[in-house]
Amino acid sequence: MIILKFLIVTAALTALLLLLRNQMVAQVKEYRFYKANGWDFSVDSGLDTLKLDRQISTFGLNLTPWQRFYLFRPIYILNMTVLLGFMVWSLI
Repeated sequence: MIILKFLIVTAALTALLLLLRNQMVAQVKEYRFYKANGWDFSVDSGLDTLKLDRQISTFGLNLTPWQRFYLFRPIYILNMTVLLGFMVWSLI
């Protein structure tokens, strides 16, 4: 039973870490894209068309590139970091 609990906790932490890493990589790619385009948010980077990004919310958020870059993704990364911290804290 302890082995099963260990496997479940490890799988949950790994999944959350991979999701967090994916969002951080997407944020860095968007940063580089918009910096190269002179911070022109009228051009969409197209990074939100990833299958994982579309499955984060159950309905289309219809965010502008500016909202996605400055609001949604940083808040989402912060939210996942706090959740990861609480998960690790609960193990202690």
